[in-house]
Amino acid sequence: MPLVSEKAIKSGSKRVAKSRKGRSALKYPAELKPRKGKSVVSLKHLAVNLSESHELSKKQAEAMLEDLVNLVTKHLKKGDRIRIGGLGVLVVRKRGRGLSRKMLPPAIPLDPRGRLSHEPLLVEAEAAPNVLVEKMAESAYAPSPRAMALLRGKEISEKDLKESGGSFTLEHVETLLGISRQAIDKKVQDDALLTIPGPHGRRRYPVVQFTDDGTVPGLKDVLKSLPSTNGWFRLNFLVTPDAHLHGRRPVDVLKEGNIEPVVMAAKGVGVQGA
Repeated sequence: MPLVSEKAIKSGSKRVAKSRKGRSALKYPAELKPRKGKSVVSLKHLAVNLSESHELSKKQAEAMLEDLVNLVTKHLKKGDRIRIGGLGVLVVRKRGRGLSRKMLPPAIPLDPRGRLSHEPLLVEAEAAPNVLVEKMAESAYAPSPRAMALLRGKEISEKDLKESGGSFTLEHVETLLGISRQAIDKKVQDDALLTIPGPHGRRRYPVVQFTDDGTVPGLKDVLKSLPSTNGWFRLNFLVTPDAHLHGRRPVDVLKEGNIEPVVMAAKGVGVQGA
């Protein structure tokens, strides 16, 4: 794959122009014409920037870029397409059919018979990532059943919290229970107090677990009997009517001091046939 620099094209055109005074100007494909006003950045320029940003020597950076170019060229010659994120897909476009020596500068090699030894090739970025995205099927963007389940779970959790009275902050619980923050944290660790994640990553304490005397009876035993430590899961159990409790909410049964049936219902959560 011949690589023709703009410098070689310009020097070639000057030599041909000098040897053919009075003849028409040199003509060759638009792809090979030097573009006015466009600066050319060489591998050495790129190597300098690369060496500065990655603490490499210039020789190391140049060697890396040369290896990259050789590797890319190897794949392009085989007809491979190379996808580079942010740039697009590199492909080879064939050019130059029917061209003669008169149409090309001396920089392009010819075989012993005066014919093009290689058909000039042009590397192009065929498609940018946004074009590829537009071609993707709309079904690829549809949320999966699992994703929808996560969404429904969030909606259910918010509904459970809102309908059960919301939540208290740590300061509220300090005032309500009359104990220190360290004592509150100890209750949380012992599963004697239900918490859920709140705004800014701070704990919140669902109101439904509290009574005038503190927390509902048997709360610790019930929380330890549930198969999950997730706060939203635990809250959902407490405020959702349960068939094992004759359609009553577990938290309401606990408030009556009837602990054992709720503990049994908690142990049966997630057990097939329970």
